[in-house]
Amino acid sequence: MLQNLTTIFYQSLSAFGQAFMGGLPNVLGALVVLGLGWLFSKGIASLLDKILLGFKFDALAKKLKVIELLDKGNIEAPPSKIISQFVYWISLLLVFTTASDILGWTSVSEEISKLISYLPTLFSAIILFILGSFIAGFVRDIIRSTTASLGIRAGRLISQLVFYLLIIIVTLTALKQAGIDTTIITSNLLLILGAMLASLSISYAFASRDILTNILAIFFSRKTFHEGQLVEIDGIRGEIIQIESISIIIKDENNEKIVIPAHEFVTKKVKIID
Repeated sequence: MLQNLTTIFYQSLSAFGQAFMGGLPNVLGALVVLGLGWLFSKGIASLLDKILLGFKFDALAKKLKVIELLDKGNIEAPPSKIISQFVYWISLLLVFTTASDILGWTSVSEEISKLISYLPTLFSAIILFILGSFIAGFVRDIIRSTTASLGIRAGRLISQLVFYLLIIIVTLTALKQAGIDTTIITSNLLLILGAMLASLSISYAFASRDILTNILAIFFSRKTFHEGQLVEIDGIRGEIIQIESISIIIKDENNEKIVIPAHEFVTKKVKIID
């Protein structure tokens, strides 16, 4: 019986040794591929970094305000370094895929291949977001400078609203480009924007109802009243010297100018003397 146990042990040890020796070349090959691939990736990244620096890529990125966007995202690395590191990790993923195939890890290599095939889509979405953000900032600056030159006080607020609206559109477009379903996000944003616009419209309508009333009164009273006409309203007698967009200015017997809201010429009794 002891001899049988010894035989079984030696057979198991022999099978393990054969399996180990059979898989050892694959392991050594994978290690060699990983080592050489790591050196190759480092070399490619270093060479690309020097090429980008030689072409003054960082200076161009600064002119395009890419560095400003990176600063807002708390990213301190220069654009050239970001691109070289991106290429470095892509190369490493390709090396890992090759090493996984050598070891027979097909599931690992397939998942890495899926990730690599998705990276161009992700990269294009990032580029789209950066360009869209740059355009949104450019439009904001144009609106701000234009409204400032025209003396519009709300220009800064308008420019910011337009900027954030464009950023929302750019973000949704970039997410869609990245393959992310934005249907729910878009629906919720539309509801929020609709509610905001409705509330702003109602608030503006209540706040400007007196102004609108006076504007309509001026429109309907122009056929009845004109400059140089002598009228009397609420015991005030005078000559109409100017008709404004929302009011009528008359000069009384004491040569004092009196501003009367236009709607009073429609809703109250006015005596036309001359």
